[in-house]
Amino acid sequence: MAPFDPNAAGGAYGGGGVYGGGGMDPYGQPQAMPGYDPFMASPYAGAGGDPFAGPQGYGVVGPQPVRFGWTTHYDFAYISNADLQDDPANPGGPGDVTVYEYNIRFDNVVQSPTGWIWKHSPELNFTQIDFNNIEETRLPVATQNGLARISDNYYRIGYRFETTSPQYGPVSYRFGFTPAVATDFQRQLNSQAWNFDADATAYFRTSPNLMWVAGVLYWDRAEDHILPNAGVVWNPNEFWEIRATFPKSRAEVFIGTPMGVATWLYAGAEYDIQSWQAGEIDGTDPQLQIEEWRAFAGLRWEACTWESYLDFGYAFDRKWSVHGLSSVAPLHPDDAFMIRAGIEF
Repeated sequence: MAPFDPNAAGGAYGGGGVYGGGGMDPYGQPQAMPGYDPFMASPYAGAGGDPFAGPQGYGVVGPQPVRFGWTTHYDFAYISNADLQDDPANPGGPGDVTVYEYNIRFDNVVQSPTGWIWKHSPELNFTQIDFNNIEETRLPVATQNGLARISDNYYRIGYRFETTSPQYGPVSYRFGFTPAVATDFQRQLNSQAWNFDADATAYFRTSPNLMWVAGVLYWDRAEDHILPNAGVVWNPNEFWEIRATFPKSRAEVFIGTPMGVATWLYAGAEYDIQSWQAGEIDGTDPQLQIEEWRAFAGLRWEACTWESYLDFGYAFDRKWSVHGLSSVAPLHPDDAFMIRAGIEF
C-alpha cells in the first residue's frame, strides 16, 4: 500500500487540499490486506501478518532481493557406500567408495551507487572420498599391497566474484568468476591444481509471474566444459516457485509457519562436475574428476537471522575417472543414497 499523502488531490477529509472530503482518515485503522502472501508479509508472524510492519507490508520498504553484508554458510553431505562397476576394458576387483562433503562459504554483498550488486565469497571445501580395495588392474598406477594408491582427502580453496545489474526494463544481468585451488596436497601445486570458472547470465522478466534465463557456464576441470545456464522461472501464485533451469532445477512450495518458523517443501535435481590434482597417484600430472547427477527433496526453514535445510536424495549417472595416465582410467561408482543439511546466518 502506498503511504498516506495528506496533500494529494482528494485530501484527508474530502474535497481537495488537506481539509477536503472523500479521502482516508490518516488517524483511522488501516484496512486489512486481502489474503496472505508469504513473500509480501512477514513469514515470521503466521497468517495474521506482521503487527510491526504497518501498511507497507513486510518491514518498512518491503522484501529485498538480496541480503547485504556478511552471511556465513555451512553445508554437509553424505553419499552412501557404492561399488565401483567392472569395466570391460579394465577388469579387476571393483572396490567401493563412500563420500563425505564439508563446505564453508562467506558471502559479502554490497550495492554500488549505480545500483549494481557486488558479491565476493571466500570458499573452503573438504571432500573425503573413502576408496576401498581398488586393485591395480582397475587403476594402472603404483600399488601398495596389491591395491592402487589413491588419496582419500581432497581440498578446494576458492574465491568467487559476482556482480548483478539493476533491472533495465525487463532485463538484468549477472557475471561471475571463480578461481580455486583443488588438490589432495600430495605434491607441489601446478596447473592441474587450478580451476578457473566463469559465467554470464541474462534474466528476462516477461510478467510478474514469469522470468526467462539465458546464459553460459565455463567449468575448468580435468576436461574443459562449456554448458548452458538456461530455462524459466515460474511463480504460478504466491506460494509456489518453479525453477525449470539447467544445470540446477528446483520447485518449492510454502507450507506455513509451524512453531513460528516459515517452512518450504522443495524438490529438485543438479548436474555437477568437480576435479582435483591427485598427487598421490603416480603419473603425469594426474587429476581425479567426478561427474554426476543428484536428485533430492527436503524442507527449508527461514527465521529472522538464519536459514536452514535438510534433504534426502539420490546420486546417479556417476562418471568418475582419473586423467593424466597413459589412458583415462574409469571408476564408475554405482548409484547411491544421499543426505544433505546446511545452515546460513
